[in-house]
Amino acid sequence: MRTAAILALLYVAGALHAGVVLTVEMPSGSWEIVPARQCELYEGSACFSENWKPLKRSSSDAVISWFLPKASPQHGRPISVIVLSGDDNGWTRDEIKAREWLSGRGEGQRPYLVFCAPDVTQLHDPNSAQYSLWLAVEYADGARLPFWGEGFPVAQQAGNSPAVSLEPWSARLPLEYKLEGGLVRAGNVPKRMRTGHSELIKRQAAPEFKGRSWAWDKWLGVEKGEHAALISWPPAPVQLEDGKPVRYFLYFSDVHAPVFNDNAARVAQWLGGKGEGQWDFYVECAPDVTQVLDVNKERYRVFLAVEFESGKRVGYQGLDCPRVDAYSEAMLARVARNACRLPVNYGRPKAPEMVDIRDRVQAYMKEGRSWTIKNTVKVFGAGESVTYSRIEILRVGENDVEYRVTELGADQKPLPGSEPQIVKLPLKVPSSASAPAPVAETVSVKAGTFECLRTEGDFSGTKTTTWTSQKFSGLVVKQVSRSETLESTQELVEFKE
Repeated sequence: MRTAAILALLYVAGALHAGVVLTVEMPSGSWEIVPARQCELYEGSACFSENWKPLKRSSSDAVISWFLPKASPQHGRPISVIVLSGDDNGWTRDEIKAREWLSGRGEGQRPYLVFCAPDVTQLHDPNSAQYSLWLAVEYADGARLPFWGEGFPVAQQAGNSPAVSLEPWSARLPLEYKLEGGLVRAGNVPKRMRTGHSELIKRQAAPEFKGRSWAWDKWLGVEKGEHAALISWPPAPVQLEDGKPVRYFLYFSDVHAPVFNDNAARVAQWLGGKGEGQWDFYVECAPDVTQVLDVNKERYRVFLAVEFESGKRVGYQGLDCPRVDAYSEAMLARVARNACRLPVNYGRPKAPEMVDIRDRVQAYMKEGRSWTIKNTVKVFGAGESVTYSRIEILRVGENDVEYRVTELGADQKPLPGSEPQIVKLPLKVPSSASAPAPVAETVSVKAGTFECLRTEGDFSGTKTTTWTSQKFSGLVVKQVSRSETLESTQELVEFKE
């Protein structure tokens, strides 16, 4: 990652004046182990100090940690932390030797440099080698300066304490220091959006968030009621360590969704659009877009986040940030021309129109009612079989009916090994195209004589004629289905009102 970027920059180096330093920013959560032979020569500001003391690495399976670097008034914001290791032979006191070490070519130096994003503050070394370790910070102007302080860097054995548990973004040295494959983590590369641009991102298209995430108990979101709303926020200020804002994000959830802001791993899932309780989309906005107009009337909680030039993405909340105002046409003048306008139903397919079918299934609307149907199947040239089905209405609810279906043999006794099935009949179903008008007919079966409505259908070569009761709508009195190979008949043999 970093190596490829450096090689690309070297193609234009001839057009630069002598002494200009090419810098490569490591985005949030990224790191790379660069073999010495691939490291560029360091030609920036002098970097040496009598007080630049090393960490003596001696324990096996060590987790080495340090603090976050700060911006420099002279050199700008930090763009990477460099880990150097090898023999403590006094090189830190000599300008020329220090330049060699910062180029990966120092005497007694281990044959690699580890470049970490400024927010990567852990390095895991599973090996048992003993060596000295130094940290340097590279700044926006290319200067590399010593980095140490009270209490850091420090080494602890992995797993000894939750405080040194490995984070997913930790830099990791390979076993036996084999510098081949898998020596890089991409991190969260910041994406710059066109001015005035915004986009709705579906969950299935959302890229994984690979930056470092931060728990923040004050990232509580703001509730929107069941009305249209104008969501707005003030521009995020430039950060000394992270630079300018490059994108805003709006994430959505039901108002009673599980808490996630107290755990960095859960925050990372939300930042990637795949958090528990999170809606199936989020919104990205360019840094000049600070309004979202939502004319939908769904209730939810909205969480605002901001991403900076460093790739750091964090919750963005404060007084009236974000602000959610109930919207009406009288407020149209307050809506910016570049405001993000959420689509109707958030771009989801329109929900089908639901219709109540109680008047079509009156036979099922009385608890305790039951009936029995005789099922006869004739296979042409192979004989016939007879079974029975008993239907019993168990419960009539507000939204559905629950009934039991018991399959019986030719002797009208339960079939061995067949358990009764409990079925739910919804009382509201999606509307469908109108069917041809039925024909009124009187039908006589073993259960009696019924005034019926006859309907006919043809599906995949099977023609079906059905007679349903007019008085007890939904009750099949008789049905005959016929294809080239078989004929099946259902007849009502018992009806207990």
